[in-house]
Amino acid sequence: MQVTEKTIRALMRNARDVATVVGADGTFTYVGDAAARVLGYAPERLIGTHLTDHAHPDERDEVVRRFAARWEAPSTLSGTAVFRFRHADGRWRWVEATGNNQSDDPDIGGVVLNVRDVTEQLDTAERLRVSEARYQTLAESAPVGIFQTDADGGLLYANARLASIAGLPPERLLGDGWFDAIHPQDRAQVAAEWRAGLATDRPLLLDFRFHDAMAAVDMRVLCQRVPLEGGGGFIGTITDVSEYVRTANALLLSEARNQATLDTVADAILTIDDRDCIVSFNRAAEEMFGVSAADVQWNAVDALFPATHLREAAGERFAFAPGQTTAVIARSRLIEARRPDGSALPIELSVSASEVEGRRFYTGILRDVTERRRIEREIIAAKEAAEAADKAKSAFVATMSHELRTPLNAVIGFAQLLEMKLNDPAAINLYPDYVRSIRQSGEQLLAIIDEILDIARVESGRLELADDALDLGGVVVQAVADQQFFANHHAIALEVALDPDLPPVRGDERRLRQALCNLISNGIKFSHPQGTVTVSAGCDAAGWVALVVRDTGIGLDPADVHKVTQPFVQLDQSMARKFEGVGLGLPLARRLVEAHGGTLTIDSQVNQGCTVTIRLPPDRIVTVEDLLG
Repeated sequence: MQVTEKTIRALMRNARDVATVVGADGTFTYVGDAAARVLGYAPERLIGTHLTDHAHPDERDEVVRRFAARWEAPSTLSGTAVFRFRHADGRWRWVEATGNNQSDDPDIGGVVLNVRDVTEQLDTAERLRVSEARYQTLAESAPVGIFQTDADGGLLYANARLASIAGLPPERLLGDGWFDAIHPQDRAQVAAEWRAGLATDRPLLLDFRFHDAMAAVDMRVLCQRVPLEGGGGFIGTITDVSEYVRTANALLLSEARNQATLDTVADAILTIDDRDCIVSFNRAAEEMFGVSAADVQWNAVDALFPATHLREAAGERFAFAPGQTTAVIARSRLIEARRPDGSALPIELSVSASEVEGRRFYTGILRDVTERRRIEREIIAAKEAAEAADKAKSAFVATMSHELRTPLNAVIGFAQLLEMKLNDPAAINLYPDYVRSIRQSGEQLLAIIDEILDIARVESGRLELADDALDLGGVVVQAVADQQFFANHHAIALEVALDPDLPPVRGDERRLRQALCNLISNGIKFSHPQGTVTVSAGCDAAGWVALVVRDTGIGLDPADVHKVTQPFVQLDQSMARKFEGVGLGLPLARRLVEAHGGTLTIDSQVNQGCTVTIRLPPDRIVTVEDLLG
């Protein structure tokens, strides 16, 4: 193929370089077609213009100097210069001009310049330089160790911080030198994992210790390594986490100590956040509510008691004093909580508030006051009982004074009559009545004293009972006979109803008759004239022996039944009361029956009479075998 001028011009039009010829005076004598594409000028626009017309003002002198040197240079000797050339659009572009002196060639007659736009290359190079400088600055000022390795894992670069962490000069770290700074106990494992990770493109994370033998100090570090793109090695960081580890360990120790303290205190302690969720629940709280901390944590406290009890009064948010983050907002609140099983729990609550990073927490100290309330109730009951006892004592003294004075006055009065009429023959026929009255009054006084002594023996546990086989029917008949005179005096009829199959029992005949006499006497005393008192005996359906004393008298309010079985209690305790007595009949009867293992119950209504039932247990019944044995 023959190369023609047309072919050469076509090739130069598409070239990256602009081919030009500059004459001795520095003007363009020829400009290739590529000028329009590279410099934005049509070739004819540049021909005849001076080279410096297009150079940056700061570089024109240098352009002139270099062109003159090239013109003076021997033929065919080339040289290169870089300067700024104004583009047709007005921007300055960096161009690289390669000059070749062809002034001796008559067909050329000047310096041939090949001009190439190198603006993009220079900008890229500058950005790279700036980027590398920036990276170098960042790497050297970073608070963590930074390194770069080759494909085999040997360190190519280590910044100053890495040298400081490892305790070795930077040059000692390069290659595998940094392994020397690793704690001897960790070195083999780190080396193995370091090299094993080279065959993968996954990031590597290592946790190990650097050891400074001179200072005898261990430093915990965290190493992260990632591969570079293109498989050209790795880049990574080594971070000193010693302080973090110490802080974390101190925090764990503090939390463990705090938890141990919370778990050993006797009071229940719980904390809620500003959403009313339980965030802590100590062991005492678990025992108090009967539920584990795991079951209630992060659940609403309302399941145990309203959250308002753990907050400020009236719902007004407490404002902390400057510099404070905790404060007590309530002491000794008495509230009622509820266990998960639904049972109520009275507690005393003290509350403090605290703030952490803008979040408010409320801590409550809870104390179960169930026992305290029980004691308080017992103290109140004891106080009331003491007051009642004091009142009863006063009433008893007054009653006893009256009851003892009556027979004593009779004794003294009739004795005085005997003394006054001792020498009066006309009064001798009255002596038997006087003596009889003295005897009856003395017996009455003795009966009162005996009842007092008996009740004292029972209360002190010193009452001794006989355990003989006895005919219970006979006991009933004898008791009725003993009270017949008293019944006749009050116009009361006594009736007896005995079961034909009434079995014998074991017991103290005198004490059982005494109990029956007391009940019959009460029935007579509180019955209306012409009334009836019935005494019956038999066995009930449960096999117990039942002795029943029933009257048709004034009766009593069921609410007062428990009172009349207490010693020295009379419902009417006024000095003008209608019914005499010291109030020991029913209490003594009940205790004598209970001493036999039995029970005494009272069934009564006002104005409907009263029924008193003595029940003796089946083991008191004497069998045929017992009699034969």
